Amino acid sequence: MEAVALRAYARKTSGKGPARRARTSGLIPAVFYNPQAESLMLTVSAGDMKNILKKNDENIFINLQIEDEGKATDRMSIIKDIQIHTLTRQIIHIDFYEISMDHKVTVDVPVHFEGTPEGIGPGGELQIMKKEISISCLPSILPDHIAVDISGLKVGEALRIRDLPLTEGMTILESEDAILAMVSVTREAMKSGAEEAAKEPEALKQKAKE
Repeated sequence: MEAVALRAYARKTSGKGPARRARTSGLIPAVFYNPQAESLMLTVSAGDMKNILKKNDENIFINLQIEDEGKATDRMSIIKDIQIHTLTRQIIHIDFYEISMDHKVTVDVPVHFEGTPEGIGPGGELQIMKKEISISCLPSILPDHIAVDISGLKVGEALRIRDLPLTEGMTILESEDAILAMVSVTREAMKSGAEEAAKEPEALKQKAKE
């Protein structure tokens, strides 16, 4: 997975007031976490961040080009958390986490379901139970997403975490029996089946009379 460059600026002040002023200026308050040192308070361009997220999933390598008092340093990171305003849907805060290419990272990876299940036609409906899974792996094999074909699912069948096509070196941090997607019987089909079952005793009684 390639890294995307993003310019960031060190900030010295915190709190609601400075954060509000930063957003008014088109900047997003952020924090850069480094497990070996103190965290850094940053701001990044809201426009640049929107463009990055529009073209990529959240699980991307971001090469933060941090400017601090005239000095510039590059720090490789991933996005750990994004806070979105509930009404405006604007990004209001981002947490970046520094990564090392020779140390494993733990990330929630999106699952992309491809195809139309075979069972959707004959009285079945698709139910998505989980849209992402937690995995641990080296950054070099971290995927943007995991694609899985669900076109073969029939009514009553389910796709579980253990069915995902994972690359060697990835460790799943959830139960492999957990259901990701399933094709369940529709309410209409269940109602129709119940009505048919209710008719059977009457039909048997009628035959007995004859």
